[in-house]
Amino acid sequence: MLAVAAFAAGSAAAQMNQPIPADPEVRTGKLENGMTYYIRHNEKPKGQADFYILHDVGAIQENDSQQGLAHFLEHMAFNGTKNLPGKQLTEYLETVGVKFGANLNAGTSWDYTCYNMKDVPTSREGIIDSALLILHDWSHFIALEPSEIDSERGVIMEELRTRDGASWRSTMKLLQALGKGTKYERRNLIGYLDGLKNFRHKELEDFYKQWYRPDYQAVIVVGDIDVDAIESKIKTLMADIPAPAAGAPQKETIEVPDNEEPIVSIYTDPEMQGTKVQLFIKRPALPEQLANTVLAEANNVIEAYMTTMENARLQEIAMQPDAPFLGAGMGTGDVIGIIPTLDATVFVAMTEDGKLARGFETLYTEMEKVRRYGFTQGEFERAQENLMRQAERSYANRNDRRNNEFVQTYLNNYQKNQPMPDAETEWQLDSMLIKMLNVDAVNAFAKQTILPTNQVIVINAPEKEGVATPTAEEILAIRDKVAASEVTAYEDNVVKEPLIAEGTVLKGSPVKKTVEDKQLGTTEWTLANGAKVVVKPTTFKADEVRLGVVGKGGLSLLSDEEYYMGEMMPAVNSMSGVGKFSATELKKQLSGKTASVQPSVENYTSAMGGVCSPKDIETMLQLLYLNFTQPRFNKDDVDNLTKMLLAQLANAKSNPDFLMQEKVADVTYGHNPRRQMISTEIVNKFDFEQLPGIYAKLYPGANGFVFTFVGNIDPETLKPLVEKYIGSIPAARKPINYVDDKAYPVKGEVTEEFTAPMQQPKVSVNYHFSGEMPYTLKNKMALTFLTQALNSRYLVSIREEKGGTYGVRVQGSTKYIPRETYSMTISFDTNEEMADELREIVMKEIEEIAANGPKSEDIEKHREFMLKSWKNSLEQNGAWMNYIQIKYGSGLNYIADHEQAIRDLTNADVQALAKKILADGNLVKVVMHPSK
Repeated sequence: MLAVAAFAAGSAAAQMNQPIPADPEVRTGKLENGMTYYIRHNEKPKGQADFYILHDVGAIQENDSQQGLAHFLEHMAFNGTKNLPGKQLTEYLETVGVKFGANLNAGTSWDYTCYNMKDVPTSREGIIDSALLILHDWSHFIALEPSEIDSERGVIMEELRTRDGASWRSTMKLLQALGKGTKYERRNLIGYLDGLKNFRHKELEDFYKQWYRPDYQAVIVVGDIDVDAIESKIKTLMADIPAPAAGAPQKETIEVPDNEEPIVSIYTDPEMQGTKVQLFIKRPALPEQLANTVLAEANNVIEAYMTTMENARLQEIAMQPDAPFLGAGMGTGDVIGIIPTLDATVFVAMTEDGKLARGFETLYTEMEKVRRYGFTQGEFERAQENLMRQAERSYANRNDRRNNEFVQTYLNNYQKNQPMPDAETEWQLDSMLIKMLNVDAVNAFAKQTILPTNQVIVINAPEKEGVATPTAEEILAIRDKVAASEVTAYEDNVVKEPLIAEGTVLKGSPVKKTVEDKQLGTTEWTLANGAKVVVKPTTFKADEVRLGVVGKGGLSLLSDEEYYMGEMMPAVNSMSGVGKFSATELKKQLSGKTASVQPSVENYTSAMGGVCSPKDIETMLQLLYLNFTQPRFNKDDVDNLTKMLLAQLANAKSNPDFLMQEKVADVTYGHNPRRQMISTEIVNKFDFEQLPGIYAKLYPGANGFVFTFVGNIDPETLKPLVEKYIGSIPAARKPINYVDDKAYPVKGEVTEEFTAPMQQPKVSVNYHFSGEMPYTLKNKMALTFLTQALNSRYLVSIREEKGGTYGVRVQGSTKYIPRETYSMTISFDTNEEMADELREIVMKEIEEIAANGPKSEDIEKHREFMLKSWKNSLEQNGAWMNYIQIKYGSGLNYIADHEQAIRDLTNADVQALAKKILADGNLVKVVMHPSK
């Protein structure tokens, strides 16, 4: 409450404490047994709904002998319930297109466990009833069969093995520091190998019976459903779930104790990928009973102002020559999302290894600057423009919200009592607060929340020879030095200017030819400069226009020496800005606008992507014109990017996953110099002087590029702007086109096994199949179905029957340039004892499909998922952009032919492809073992 004291002093306290009314479209209630429900009708996507159950309990409710069992219990919910024993739950849902992992999933945290079924078809009453029955069983009727518990132990031990990298370990250390003096110091979420291997079944059952109960549960159903009917079904179905017994234990409210002196946590790890310092200033979270009030929303808006302004300052420093840190940021509020009673303001900086002291001193100085002087009126006005624009966009898109947006709102309401207003109320309240608040209120908030007490300083750094990490004493000495020093206030001297300098003559090019495509719903214009422009108006999102620019060319146009500079070119563009504006200046110039353009590049295509609000389309076209005609190359910016890359790569070789990726790329392409992972040796050869010439090769002119617009756009309004800006991009002497750089995967069978040092021993396996194949929708579909059939088989044979891995990933891709080819990759992590056995199973499953065809149930359930996904995609701008670009690239017509290709695909097609892959015999096997 004190955070908005400066603001509230001039407002009626009673008004600030008013609750924010709930959206009348959401039906809420509480059953006699204590279960809460939220139901809402929504038709995005049409004919589907999301079904959730949130258990407001997690790892923090475990006792010492139950460590990791909240997460283990989440797994058991998919291994048999009262009404759906064994694997029936997953098997049934997949028959109606609800795919495990994609639409059917769960997650466990320290304070909650959430299960979901997303995009469930609502065309049949029986499917709705089954989804509700599953929620019912997840509430109170998970079977916990002893044999299923024991078979799941291996899966979770392998999940731990996969997850347990330096990043995970440092997160545990962070939680220990922030939760010092509480149970959060002693819970790691997933448990430990010994405990997972040996816990008694009764420990899991005890946790389940004690904590999975309706007074800590909320059921959420959002989608194309009848609200009255769903409410009636929930009341009837959930009635047999017993209320907790009198005297049942209640969740403990865990308060993090204050600390007068800073807590300093320094964690080094041989696999850590960089150096980072985080400075938290803790404070109690706003009481839950106030979380749904105008006061809380005012608090949120003030926090948004503060983070917007401070992050702009920190980004500006990071872009300076010889910057003290590689990147920095600031956040405030529920910044770690783990301890419900704790909020904090956090300042974070990433530095080069061995240079943390300077980075921390600068970060602490910036913090002091905010505390002592606050923000300027100019900064506040830019932030106000941006926040108003965000609120406007949210309101404009109010009728385009998909189910998951509503679900997240209701989850937050149940857990934290956060508001769930209708769009009109939200817009009126937020726009009022954004306009009413002033810079003094934000500065008062900064002064009240940035304090010398309750500080927690967390440092992560690589543990390696020659790199010194500051001690706690040295860090505290820097802190004291800055606190005692004179700190000067931030100076703001921004002057807004037009993106394209006044007086610039844009000659433009008229539309020479117009073609309508009734099937795609597009209009195609060919301009006099050779540019092709395709426009697809949609009504999917009121406040969105997407831009896609593609030309065949890409890195294939570059020499071996230029190749990796070209690969890094999009990062150079992001760092450098465009025209006369640096990246930070450009951000300030664009305050209050929603418009961006970003180049990207692949092996055989040069591209740009953009997004804007309909009202800012001219700004986006100006950015597009500048990206083609006035790319900005600044040596200081490029030096900063190089410094960042070298800092990331300095520790890459200590990361086993990076070593695996590096080896796979190198071996798969026969040590081709154009298919390596980027390295310090490559970066050190970068030559700033070559960048403009490389960019000119990638983007030589308008001709050869297709410019596609999809979204809420009027072609007649767009046309003169296209003629003016795209029409003014010069044409190259010859249109852009790719060259065949002969970078192909190796032929035959190649095996590479190697060892790597690692803190958590594991074996990583990667199989890569490749070959030539006509680029047709039928063949693309056969590969998709084959990969999914294999995913289904490996889920059973490797994960469930053997408990040998957390998951096998099977992916396939097809290409049409420079040759028509396919590739299929199979990868997984496991332990040394099982690696060879699992590798044999990988090949046996492919051989089984080649010999006898796939299992029909595997094909049919994937067909249902594909048909549903296809239908959903037709309501999204991004998907239409993709389908249009495919038509203009390879010539395949997804709109005309894709659905039929899904329906026509047969088991025999999948079998034939499996046979072909084995017959082609191009297989690269890479296996990484832990060093002894």
